Amino acid sequence: MSFDAPLDAAGLHLFDVLAWRLARALPGLRSGGHLGRMRGAGEIFADVAPLLAHPDPRRLDLRRSISDPFGTLSTRRFQARTDLRLHLLLDGSASLAASGSADRWGLMRLLAAGFAQAARRGQDLCAASLCCGAGIAHQEPPSRRPGLAQELLATLSGLHPQGRGIDALLAATAELPTERILVVLVSDFELTPAELQQILTALRPRPVLPIWLRDRALEQPAPRFGLIDAQDPETGRRRTQLAARRWAARQAAAATAARAALRAVFSEHGLRPVEIADSIEVAELAARLDEAPL
Repeated sequence: MSFDAPLDAAGLHLFDVLAWRLARALPGLRSGGHLGRMRGAGEIFADVAPLLAHPDPRRLDLRRSISDPFGTLSTRRFQARTDLRLHLLLDGSASLAASGSADRWGLMRLLAAGFAQAARRGQDLCAASLCCGAGIAHQEPPSRRPGLAQELLATLSGLHPQGRGIDALLAATAELPTERILVVLVSDFELTPAELQQILTALRPRPVLPIWLRDRALEQPAPRFGLIDAQDPETGRRRTQLAARRWAARQAAAATAARAALRAVFSEHGLRPVEIADSIEVAELAARLDEAPL
């Protein structure tokens, strides 16, 4: 299913297919959908251990104990499942208002609500920070409450992209825990490589899922001659621009080079962003999340 505009709250169940796995086990005792570090009771077989080290005769491994030449009694240990905090780090700076063929602000709101919906279904906490340049426009504390996705969609619908810079993103990152968390960083990434490097460095060692909102019409403007009403991709301000074939070619070449430079920074951090160009394919997004642990 593909979406190129905001969806009403009734359709958020379509995001229930989203799920995420972390490469490492998590600390914690609360039941959830992710592998925990705790050994003992649980659903998934982990290993065996001497009974003296883990005195739980209910899980005595009779076959291994009888066949042990030294008469060591062994118990079976299982791995528990736990939950995590899904934190939506939303870059709502003014550049997101620039539009060629896509409503990227609408796509961000939809993604935020969709991930909140999927988090509750997966028994995870969900939190959000909307960062607009130098200020944080909205913060959603960690919660599993019913209706969070619908509330988040409604709240973000009443806000607008504004501001420049990465100060708010860095401030929000500094407040995040370092364990039992997955950060979903949603942005148009109208950033310099140095700014992206600073953000990703600040997010370490947290697992990060970058989602890159792209607008093909801005990246490759139509090669026609005439005056056009354009928006500055950095500030979102509108201006009149004389368009021509050579101008369009220069814009496309500059956008291609900028994307290549940002992808190189992501690669340095071992990340491959999910690139959403113009519309959301929920099935493709779910497939990317299922490809490998984060």
